[in-house]
Amino acid sequence: MNKKVIEILSILIHKMLNDVDLWKKQEDIVIELEDKGYTIENISEAFDILFSEVISVSDNDYYIDQEMPSGYNRVFTKVESFYFTKEMKSIILKLNAMGILTADELEIIIFRMSQLAAANNLETDLVWEIINEVVDDSESLMTISAEFKEFNSGLLKQQRVN
Repeated sequence: MNKKVIEILSILIHKMLNDVDLWKKQEDIVIELEDKGYTIENISEAFDILFSEVISVSDNDYYIDQEMPSGYNRVFTKVESFYFTKEMKSIILKLNAMGILTADELEIIIFRMSQLAAANNLETDLVWEIINEVVDDSESLMTISAEFKEFNSGLLKQQRVN
């Protein structure tokens, strides 16, 4: 890694600390950096380094706690905390607190949300689509739909039954 890439990383981290959404503003930032004399190769390398942490979930990211009503305790990883808005974190915490999803179902939902959040602006309609794909129990889907004002209750999986 050369000095220019380190300089660009410093600029990008400074922007992140000032709550600039690097994903949404990436094109503008690239133009700004090119105007400052940085090459596209160095800019690309800096972005690659910054966003190279793989979004994955390991056994260390959660543990089963039989004392909790849901039987499951989950802490957001650094990457998840970076990508998820307060609204998305609230949805995940509320889903967990409801205690109707298994740990595996919730982890799959969080993983898919992470994948979408890394590339797009994650909206509640996309979260509902993920939940709808992961959760097979129609009663659980109806309970989730009824519990969240963010989700359109008319989009239940039951309507897509073969």
